[in-house]
Amino acid sequence: GTLYSIYQDADKVYAVLSENTEYFLKNNNFSPSKFTNLELVVKESLFTLDEYYKFFKRLYGRTKFSDLKIPVLVVVFDLENMSSMVINEGYIVDAVLASCTVPGVFEPTFIAGSKMLDGGVLSPLPTTELKEYGADKIVASIFVEPKKSYNTQMELMLYIDSLKGEMILQKEVENSDFVISYPIEVDWTEFRKYREIFNLGMNVAMKRRDEFENFLRR
Repeated sequence: GTLYSIYQDADKVYAVLSENTEYFLKNNNFSPSKFTNLELVVKESLFTLDEYYKFFKRLYGRTKFSDLKIPVLVVVFDLENMSSMVINEGYIVDAVLASCTVPGVFEPTFIAGSKMLDGGVLSPLPTTELKEYGADKIVASIFVEPKKSYNTQMELMLYIDSLKGEMILQKEVENSDFVISYPIEVDWTEFRKYREIFNLGMNVAMKRRDEFENFLRR
């Protein structure tokens, strides 16, 4: 959303994002197979801030919210106050970086002296925040993942946690006016499959194009 607000051109957004993704993968020797459930327990994070900050810095540089051509809200989770927080001023890179900081995977970031995590902790689909900021119509875009089996106690804990996330997500979906669901069977570590994910998303969106255009005309 932030990249589209900058360029207002979907093809340009894809080109910029894919170029930077390839650069990140090439220069970080990213290997999903090296991560284990044990590491998720004993390590604070799998990636340090320095490792992934460069990726977002290349995307956004010193662009500020005030530079955007379309208003954008970024939702993060304030670990100090244990609540969701909306960011709509300052540097884009700081807000987006914080909003992508998945707990346990990426090292937490700091904004205004507070430790921040992925907004999805409490707001996986921030429809509540959009309503509070006066949005007339809310279009929700969600990924639908297949139910995973579990063989260990750690996998069971992660499975239960995912069920809680689904319950929160469903409540947010109820606030939406139009929902597009993308079935996906790609693990979070499979960054190299971004083209596959993009093509899947485009196919789903195009199938609902007429329905979506009718919705906008109401």
